[in-house]
Amino acid sequence: MVKNIYKKSTPHRRIKHYDLLVLGAGPAGLTAALYASRYNLDVAVVGKLIGGTANLAEEVHNWPGYVGSGKDLMKKFKEQGEGFGARFLQAEIDNVEKDNDGFVIELKHDDEKKIIHGKALIVAFGTERRKLDLEGEDEFVGKGVSYCATCDGQLFRGKVVAVVGGADSAAKSALYLADVAKKVYLIHRRDELKCEPTLLGEIKKKRKIKVYYNSIITKIDGGEKVEEIKVEQTEDEKTEKFELDVNGLFIEIGGKPMTEIVGGLGLKFNNSHIVTTKEMKTSVDGIFAAGDATAGYLKQIVTAAGDGAMAAKSAYDYLRFEYEKEKA
Repeated sequence: MVKNIYKKSTPHRRIKHYDLLVLGAGPAGLTAALYASRYNLDVAVVGKLIGGTANLAEEVHNWPGYVGSGKDLMKKFKEQGEGFGARFLQAEIDNVEKDNDGFVIELKHDDEKKIIHGKALIVAFGTERRKLDLEGEDEFVGKGVSYCATCDGQLFRGKVVAVVGGADSAAKSALYLADVAKKVYLIHRRDELKCEPTLLGEIKKKRKIKVYYNSIITKIDGGEKVEEIKVEQTEDEKTEKFELDVNGLFIEIGGKPMTEIVGGLGLKFNNSHIVTTKEMKTSVDGIFAAGDATAGYLKQIVTAAGDGAMAAKSAYDYLRFEYEKEKA
């Protein structure tokens, strides 16, 4: 199976071998690299964007002892790992396969292909958030547009915000923000919310939350930061257009972990999340998982980092005590 990869890649290019490969360069992957390198493992982290979606956080207030941008925090993560010898490969992962000695990864960067090999693997991909694909959305990411209320909500204390979505994540975000913001607009395209009844009951009790049903956002506008959203509400075949003055917009219309690339390795999944033990072990020997790739309850930088540390320790124990026995 692995020979096919070798054949379709440039034959003269040398294959680089590592003890451990980390797929994903967000908080979980960067922490895994730091811990693995401190265990004297030869480790490489692969990701299209070093820092992942944590880079989008304008200010981070929930990493103990730090207040600053997510991008600067991720830079510190990377630099600390590099200080202990971790390697960082900014590339797209084309293929992942298992061979008798571990795992073969085919990478692509600027139309150039490269193959790397690792004895063990940590899957630390983040979540791909669904976007509204609206005018102004990309422009205002980190400037009022957010995809995580628990990450960025404190930045809007005493301000007016909107949440778009109608399922549990949107409802939970609206309730969380109602304890922080001055006013919360919950905007949903259908005539009723799809969240759990208990959440719906809580929303109805909150005076700070105003729900706009049968409504869609058509544009996000502002200067240096978000200032207003344009909304269309359709009821009884009549459409009303209006603007809402807001300081922030939280987009909660779903997402999924980016785990499809490892779907052929025999891992157990639960709604696209990799099933792990508390030690971050998966159903396949030599593969560990961390961060948003798993079914953890709280999706935060601090919890992702904890997962990464645990996955690195488990990978170290596997390589030290089990790997050679399996290959014997």
